[in-house]
Amino acid sequence: MGEHVMNRLSCHNSTAALCRAAALIVLAAVAGCGSSAKPPGAAAPATAAAPAATQTAAAKNTVVSACEMVTATEMTAILGVAVSAKDTTHSSGETECRYAAPSGFPTVDFAVDWGDGEIAMRAVNMVNAHEPGIASPYDGIGDQAAAVGPALMIRTGDDLVKLVFTGVEGAPAKAKKIFDTAKARM
Repeated sequence: MGEHVMNRLSCHNSTAALCRAAALIVLAAVAGCGSSAKPPGAAAPATAAAPAATQTAAAKNTVVSACEMVTATEMTAILGVAVSAKDTTHSSGETECRYAAPSGFPTVDFAVDWGDGEIAMRAVNMVNAHEPGIASPYDGIGDQAAAVGPALMIRTGDDLVKLVFTGVEGAPAKAKKIFDTAKARM
């Protein structure tokens, strides 16, 4: 089932309008229900009077960007095509990176939304209840995952990992490798 679901992640295998509509519905739901959770390490700065142990603990819990969670070199190895990485983060509480070959294809958009995992999965379930079949459960990755149009949304703990593949062959195995690489650095 994973191969069938992930093959749907590329818009060339389904109607472009359906892909766009599904992605917009879920992304709008997630954006509209954004969490006020802060990324790890984004707590208020330690004061000068704070104990050294507290400062050391805070230093260990630093935010890693999406482009650092999966480097361009690692993504190149996973995809089998040379890609560059560009940080495309556009708001706090998330980190996002776009990997693209010089020709523009393939591309992978990889993002982590800190604290949005549960609400995103609820949104996916609501959309799927309203429009059955628009989202497909995806087993074997993270705590819970679903493919919606071209997007794979993965809940891991409280956080949401999003992957969008364009022109990527063998997406199921590659999604798992990307997730496993990133998870180790989250």
